Amino acid sequence: MTAIRVSALRKTYGANVAVDDVSFTVSAGETFGVVGHNGAGKTSTVECLSGLRRPDGGSIEVLGLDPARRRRALAERIGVQLQEAGPCPTGSRSPRRSGSSPPSTAAPTTGGR
Repeated sequence: MTAIRVSALRKTYGANVAVDDVSFTVSAGETFGVVGHNGAGKTSTVECLSGLRRPDGGSIEVLGLDPARRRRALAERIGVQLQEAGPCPTGSRSPRRSGSSPPSTAAPTTGGR
């Protein structure tokens, strides 16, 4: 069974291309890591996988769900731990340090269901 399927993922912030044509699959039970230098698009990719950000192109499926369309249903099945405190994209009031940037690292964990 495929747990994560990403095809031609693209994410931009204005003129800055953070993720360009990224594709991969992760099987259920497989350990998978995303590594790269600062600015390589790791955080943007994981945020798109968890539904925290919407991709600008491509397709994503996590546990059979589209994170952009089924974020709440997906949130019941995965956990995401952000490395730095930042604003909660859902609009709740989370503390934020002055001048801080969006969360820099996240890691989804899939559980059995």
